[in-house]
Amino acid sequence: MANFSIAELVQSCTAEQLKINNNPPSIVRVHLTETITLLECIRAEWAEYCERHDLGTPAIRITSGYRSPELNKAVGGVKNSAHVTGYAADLQPVNGKQDEFERFFVTEFSRMGYAYDQIIVERSKSSRWVHVGFKRADGKQRRQCFTLNV
Repeated sequence: MANFSIAELVQSCTAEQLKINNNPPSIVRVHLTETITLLECIRAEWAEYCERHDLGTPAIRITSGYRSPELNKAVGGVKNSAHVTGYAADLQPVNGKQDEFERFFVTEFSRMGYAYDQIIVERSKSSRWVHVGFKRADGKQRRQCFTLNV
């Protein structure tokens, strides 16, 4: 059963509020499908982790997926963001166990051998999330994992 959809990856409250078209071109839809494959692997591994550690629901919320260039600029994203090419998603655990979610990525998922470009544990003054980049625009996957305070 699929846990993620293209519709979920392109939905944006900011785009709606600012009346920005966030409908991806067909090539980006292909990229989003590839990204969903990685997200499904993450969800399966997170479900096992949640079960082992009695953390409750393993559901994952996508807080940001695809961003049109205009939307990316509006939210302050970097120009070469993987979000613009459909190769990234920002994630939070529905169960609220953000510390455990971050630990899962850093200590387990990043070392499991899955193909990915970047896993960034991101923290701002008001929010925390995990950025998962599947590929760069050139198709490369650097397998980087780090924390970023924004």
